[in-house]
Amino acid sequence: MTYRALMFLLALVLSIGALPVQAQVDRKLIVIPGIVGSELSNQSDEVIWGRLSSLRSSNFRQLDLLPEAGEPVALTPTDALREVPLVFGTVNVGLYSGLIDFLVGERSIFDSAAQQQILGNYVEGTDLFVFAYDWRRSNFANAVLLNEFVKANVPAGEQFDIVAHSMGGLLSRAFLSDLRPQDFCTDPEMDTDLPAAARAATCNAAYGTLGAQGWRGIGADNRFSEASRLHTFVEIATPHQGSVNVASTLVEGWGRLSQILIGGKREIQNILLSMVGPHELIPSYENCCAVGAAGRPQNTVVAALDETYWARLVLGFEVDPCPYAHCTSRRALLRIGLQNRALLDQVFAQGLPDTVNANHVMVGRLVDGTRETMYVARGAAGDGAGITYRISARGDGTVYEGSALADGNQSFVLRAKHPFIVGSDEVHRYVYNVLIDPVQTVPQMVNSERIFIGGGDVESLALMAMPQIAGVGQNVDLRLDLNADPAQNFDSDDLQTAQIELVLTPYGAEAPVWQLSVGLNEGLSFAAGGLAVFTASLPAPAEGVYLVSARIGDRSIAQELLHVLEEES
Repeated sequence: MTYRALMFLLALVLSIGALPVQAQVDRKLIVIPGIVGSELSNQSDEVIWGRLSSLRSSNFRQLDLLPEAGEPVALTPTDALREVPLVFGTVNVGLYSGLIDFLVGERSIFDSAAQQQILGNYVEGTDLFVFAYDWRRSNFANAVLLNEFVKANVPAGEQFDIVAHSMGGLLSRAFLSDLRPQDFCTDPEMDTDLPAAARAATCNAAYGTLGAQGWRGIGADNRFSEASRLHTFVEIATPHQGSVNVASTLVEGWGRLSQILIGGKREIQNILLSMVGPHELIPSYENCCAVGAAGRPQNTVVAALDETYWARLVLGFEVDPCPYAHCTSRRALLRIGLQNRALLDQVFAQGLPDTVNANHVMVGRLVDGTRETMYVARGAAGDGAGITYRISARGDGTVYEGSALADGNQSFVLRAKHPFIVGSDEVHRYVYNVLIDPVQTVPQMVNSERIFIGGGDVESLALMAMPQIAGVGQNVDLRLDLNADPAQNFDSDDLQTAQIELVLTPYGAEAPVWQLSVGLNEGLSFAAGGLAVFTASLPAPAEGVYLVSARIGDRSIAQELLHVLEEES
């Protein structure tokens, strides 16, 4: 062989080695998004939920399952959110395009352990399927539909896998359980004071239309027929025991600007309280709820799912006159939701069936600002006034860490906010190692890398855009909090020269539309107490979704979403 031929062969081998590794898949995969993570379209195929316009009143009102007049708008789940990440009150939902694109091989990531690019080899519609669902309705109803979805897409006798984000994990656990809700919708023996028409409307709001048996079909006590075929179950930031952030959305709506656009806090609440899905995410872990004020010794912890606490003190169902349309039906939905939340706790305590070969649980943590406990002021009028929260870094900003934990192969994704976990390379790499190219021992994903700044070590950090939904030209305040590790606090003198770059980029683009290098905010910094604060303000740019990033050098240390809307005329 000539020298030139040898060099050519060597170059060919090296080039082949540099190509992304695309392993074959063993089983079909179903991807299940979280709450508000599925597009909902009307009968004219117009996307009502899933675009930036969804946050406007003309679209948002169409989500009402118990409208004041007429029938609810018929909406069908059509896909996971792929184009626009959305805000649902204090809950952020991310974009699923990154995960799906990686799994189908449209984008690759670098695997540092293997020192090579990797990507998936699924084919959407052939061995990868997205289970979009109407997240407004009960997880138990959607579990029925998931069972039918598996029947339709996975040939009999074949095993399959599930990757679920957020509430999608609860839906999957309901699918794997033999426990079923029991209420006046699912049990024909149970009475209700609701007239026949109101009863039908209430049950449709809770469970939707489920074929010939309707709501009664949920009451079967046998395990779903296809559940035993699930092989590997991957959960990403699942609120197994609920989330205070979801509860606070029921109370607070979407902040000042969204209240103006949609018509006020009560109108937002009126729409949200027609949905059972959010009720099934009400927190139920120990010490989630109290009467009193945050940090006060005279607080009284209440039973997490105390119906009086939620109905009277939090949501104001006993305000006279009742502030909601079809108040009796909405009150009944709250009761159904609380009962189903308690049932989901039983599903969680029951654990997964032995037929599931492996369960992997990914948890976001060390995101300061996670709402851990809700406090209702004594003597509250039931309209959300006087409600405060205990805040911690033990979670991803939406899901408290204690609620996301579960028995299984734990994988912690440090400093990952709820909407960004599902799109992170760390999660994609983990899913690849679990489902596509399994390894004998998947390492724990506890990222021990630290951020060192101002003579101290950062233990947690939080980036906030206030408001998160803004109008064009409205002033937006940005605040980055860095909390020091108590073992190595910040030094006041060293902090004076510290610089953080705040950058605003259209979502999915690379070129920023605004950036500013900021130093320590003297008025809000407590270096001795372990807190360093960096702030800036900017006028909200043109309508769209933006990613706010905080950077040190070329490294992004925190991210937040900003939605900019044109006000409706």
